[in-house]
Amino acid sequence: MLKVKELKNRVTVAVKERHDLSSVTVSVWVKAGAAYEGEGERGIAHFLEHIVFNGSENFPQGEADRVVESLGGELNAATSYDYTYYYVNLPAENWKTGLTVLSDLTLRPLIDERHVKKEIPIVLEEIARSKDSPHETFTEEFLKRLYRRAPYRFPILGYESSVKSFTAEKVRDFYTRFYTPKRLKVVVEGDVNSEEVLLEVDRLFGELLRKEHLFNPPVEEELKGGGEFTVCHPAVELPYVLLGWKLPPAGREDIYYDILDSLLSQGRSSLLFRELREKGIVFSASSNYQNLKFGANFTVGAVTENPKEAVERIRELCSSIKEIPREEFETAKRKLYRAELFGREVGEAEADSIGFALTVMEDIGYSTQFLKDLEEADFETFKEKVSFLEEEPLVGLLLPSAV
Repeated sequence: MLKVKELKNRVTVAVKERHDLSSVTVSVWVKAGAAYEGEGERGIAHFLEHIVFNGSENFPQGEADRVVESLGGELNAATSYDYTYYYVNLPAENWKTGLTVLSDLTLRPLIDERHVKKEIPIVLEEIARSKDSPHETFTEEFLKRLYRRAPYRFPILGYESSVKSFTAEKVRDFYTRFYTPKRLKVVVEGDVNSEEVLLEVDRLFGELLRKEHLFNPPVEEELKGGGEFTVCHPAVELPYVLLGWKLPPAGREDIYYDILDSLLSQGRSSLLFRELREKGIVFSASSNYQNLKFGANFTVGAVTENPKEAVERIRELCSSIKEIPREEFETAKRKLYRAELFGREVGEAEADSIGFALTVMEDIGYSTQFLKDLEEADFETFKEKVSFLEEEPLVGLLLPSAV
């Protein structure tokens, strides 16, 4: 049973009772990822996530971790493009502790100059490590070339220059603008009583009053792509190719792109495995649909000794998707259905699905109606939705280079 309620101050709460679990996942989602940063702020959403763990009014640095870990739990966070979220996994009887910890960290963080100066070199080291990773460097370049307007062309970690410019005032400004009631979602899933949880969330989060900052990042309007580029890196052992297409902003019709992903790369019966892997054209291949709020994308990548042939064969395969028999489509749907069903047996995974739906999509049906939408997906619409594969993709080549 899922209950969703908006508090008087506009914080949204979702509680999913799961009495088959002995644990609970408590998460606080904020519509404040890297996509919402302005010029000079690149990387500040991720930086703020670091600062939050430096302590709050009632939990000095390290105390929140100590409290959660003493109960056998886990406390962590992640920053993406469209959101940042903080979560705790705990034994179910300790759900109040989870809420108390997360509310204090997210509503009352200590953002001071001392903590900012401490975190700058730590984040700079993260950026340096990412540059040492060929795939991270390549992916950053790929998105930079794929997008022209949407903010996904900027790295989540930011740039050395922007991170070095961060001050407590700048971080507090971003926090105040985006950690507002309407942008906050609290999700609790596990062996709990929903009414008790709703009352406790109201007590902890219901008093937050902060002016809403209206800001919408630019949407990727031009969906045509094309072009080719190469990145060489000494740490690469085998060539890697990546083909990408831009898509409209994510929405409920994402289901067709999820089916396409299942058709292409889920299991040994998938098209990429049968047509490329088994025929020795690639060592491995996979596809991915990235459901982003201001312009999604679909990619197909492969590790191969012959990049040119691999690109040609992937393009041929993708452009022929509309010709597949209906049974292939139905098989892909069944595989996706089973994977989603099994995945949601894990409380944390279902809580994440709910949090994403409420925070990014602002449509709880994106999570709760997924299986129904999948069942109702029809073959003719699928063929229309995958017609983008006939267009020119952006082609990226990641190749070995001499040390």
